[in-house]
Amino acid sequence: MRIKNAEQVRELLGFHILAPDEEWDKLKALFRPLHVPKHEFFIRAGEKPHMLGAIASGLFRTFCITDKGDERILAFRQEGQILGGYAPYLMNQDNWYSIQALEDSELLCFSFGDLETLSAGHPCWEKFIHNYTVRMFLEKECRERSLLMEDAAARYLSFLEGNPGLADRISQYHIASYLGISPVSLSRIRSGLKASG
Repeated sequence: MRIKNAEQVRELLGFHILAPDEEWDKLKALFRPLHVPKHEFFIRAGEKPHMLGAIASGLFRTFCITDKGDERILAFRQEGQILGGYAPYLMNQDNWYSIQALEDSELLCFSFGDLETLSAGHPCWEKFIHNYTVRMFLEKECRERSLLMEDAAARYLSFLEGNPGLADRISQYHIASYLGISPVSLSRIRSGLKASG
């Protein structure tokens, strides 16, 4: 992967607004390009998180395995988003979830230590961390509200509305897991929506 993808990532992440050119150049110099083939892992549950990845191209799922052995998908991440076990890193814990590529993917990676070093040198990085954590909090809050207050059909429609085009890149099995329903239930919902539309 050519590093020119970094400029597209910069804009998608909002770095072109947050970070002056000289600060962006510092981060860009730290980037380590990483190719993650489809079905391979960026990080597995039980590993120590040490690296963040800005997605230049591709798609990932974040998921965990319950005590009963069932998969539960927590989130999907695509171009212009950040991957990494930030909460486990802050708590000095192993990752409790895995991050797996659903497509051949290209990342621009840097370590949590790199980010801390940059943060000590310029306030724009503190702003970046603040924006990132607020985004994660809002996503978690909205997802919890949806799971607690919406029925399965409403959750599916919310997913489609909040993630335009993403359903075309993800298997129905994975969408059902994200929604907390069975693939059979999702199929019925889709059939019902087609019939009423």
